[in-house]
Amino acid sequence: TGGGAGGYREISGVSGGSGGGGGHLNAPGGSASPSGQGYAGGAGLNTAGDAQGGGGGGASEVGANATDPAAGDGGDGLSSDIQISGTPVFRAGGGGGAGEASFGTNGSGGNGGGGAGTHTGTSGVSGTINLGGGGGACSLSNGGAGGSGVVIIRYKFQ
Repeated sequence: TGGGAGGYREISGVSGGSGGGGGHLNAPGGSASPSGQGYAGGAGLNTAGDAQGGGGGGASEVGANATDPAAGDGGDGLSSDIQISGTPVFRAGGGGGAGEASFGTNGSGGNGGGGAGTHTGTSGVSGTINLGGGGGACSLSNGGAGGSGVVIIRYKFQ
């Protein structure tokens, strides 16, 4: 199941394989699908005009709730037992939340290709290609794109 989109303002994060982070005006994060593919997104927070978005859920960890003055970090992905490069690889990290304009700090992307949140630019940081990580939020524009996934087929030869 695809990951859920992040919320905006008072809009909740969308549910999915992993849930999207909640909007920066106290919106809850999206829930994860019941199939056990990922975790819920974190909640946004608005305290005395300082607003921060929640982090997106990852494959092995919930997205962090926003705190004052930091947006939530994306949840970490899972380490794959199937080794293509000879070392384990983390996949499906959640995208980081963003703070309102120039207040506070942005959330970092989860281990496994999650993109970081940002205050500036045309969009949040996109998830890493072939790792399936979520895109980071952007307080002034669109969120980053999710990273493409990869299909790995493992079979015993002879």
